[in-house]
Amino acid sequence: MNIKIAVCEDNPEDYKNLKAMIHVFLENHNIKADIASFSSGEDFLTSHTDRHYDIVFMDVYLTGSNGVETAVTACSQSPVQTIFTTTSLEHAIDAFNVNATHYLVKPLTSEAVTEAMERCLLRMGIKYSEHLDIKTSRGTVSIPADHIVYIEVFNKVFLIHTEKNSFQTYSSLDAIFELLDSKTFMRAQRSYIVNMNFIESFYFDHIILSDGKDIVLSRNNRTELKDQYQQFLFRLARREEF
Repeated sequence: MNIKIAVCEDNPEDYKNLKAMIHVFLENHNIKADIASFSSGEDFLTSHTDRHYDIVFMDVYLTGSNGVETAVTACSQSPVQTIFTTTSLEHAIDAFNVNATHYLVKPLTSEAVTEAMERCLLRMGIKYSEHLDIKTSRGTVSIPADHIVYIEVFNKVFLIHTEKNSFQTYSSLDAIFELLDSKTFMRAQRSYIVNMNFIESFYFDHIILSDGKDIVLSRNNRTELKDQYQQFLFRLARREEF
């Protein structure tokens, strides 16, 4: 699926930075998208009438019609996920009164843009997956993160286990863990990283995965690991309710 994204921003530097952050998100999540830019609400509305954008980053303080007025008109034409960007919280209430998906205060950060995009995709019912690129004896392999069950390391031999295959490379668990989403992956102990979606049973001192793998939890971090898993289950329940 190719999604259509519009960025309504009349500050060239802000537009450049935001577009770069969006591109990074799209690449990390293996999502194809067309991005169009507009410096005024009027230009955006003219284009939206023909193209019907899926997601729009809307600067509140645009020349001519402000971003909130533009969003109201756009939503009356067709459904669109609106992310407002601004230097002030002054219009936050107005923004959410038009069912805005998110409200970001400048200067924008990649973390904020990522959260906004993830929320939009969730509302749109689009599933996505980050990929982990590793070097093996057969060349570079791109593994969808949500296919990974667990990762283990012995000395510097690194094994990534999916439901169907295992891949060997050379790295450190610290280096790989930095590439994964901590909301989904748990550093169970110094030799294992676990995808929490595949935890079948969680006990005080160990966990059992869906494939029967039994992994002892770090003695020093058991309380923190339990809290991390509980937060994961809470987010999962909220997502299902949504």
